[in-house]
Amino acid sequence: MKLVFSSPNSTGVGLLQGQLEVAAIPSEWRNQAAAQVMIGAPFDPELWVEDADFPAALALVRAWRTAANAEG
Repeated sequence: MKLVFSSPNSTGVGLLQGQLEVAAIPSEWRNQAAAQVMIGAPFDPELWVEDADFPAALALVRAWRTAANAEG
């Protein structure tokens, strides 16, 4: 598996995971519970995908970030 996205904002991680699901790219959310319980911990919620899905997932993440930046 490969890390495709990480953010201290768990809402953003959840939104992106939803976009991956729509694109039929399975993902695994890591550090979700720990990040919510231990605020300020040295790790952020992360989305991981299978190696074969990584190129498509990375393209989706880039498009999602571009759209988010355009919205402000």
